[in-house]
Amino acid sequence: MDTIRTTISLPVDLHEELRLLSIKKKKSLGDLIEEKFRGKKKKSKKISISEQIKKDFALFDATARSSVKYDAVRAVREDRDRDNA
Repeated sequence: MDTIRTTISLPVDLHEELRLLSIKKKKSLGDLIEEKFRGKKKKSKKISISEQIKKDFALFDATARSSVKYDAVRAVREDRDRDNA
C-alpha cells in the first residue's frame, strides 16, 4: 500500500493518550489512526490475570522509558471516576 508522510498538530493531552495507547498496543501512531478510521474491530481475547499483570508492568516500564510524562495517580482517578459514572 502506498503511504504519504504528513504532519499534524494535536493537543498535548491527546498526543500523550495516543502515545501511551501505541506503546500498549505495540503499534505506531499511524497504525492507530488508520485502525480507527478504517473501522477495524478490536478483537478481545481473554487472558489470565498473571498475563494481564505482566502486560501492565511492561506498559509501565515502556512508559517510564519514554519521554512522555504520565501522571499515574490522575489516570487511576479518571479510570475510577469513569467506572463510577
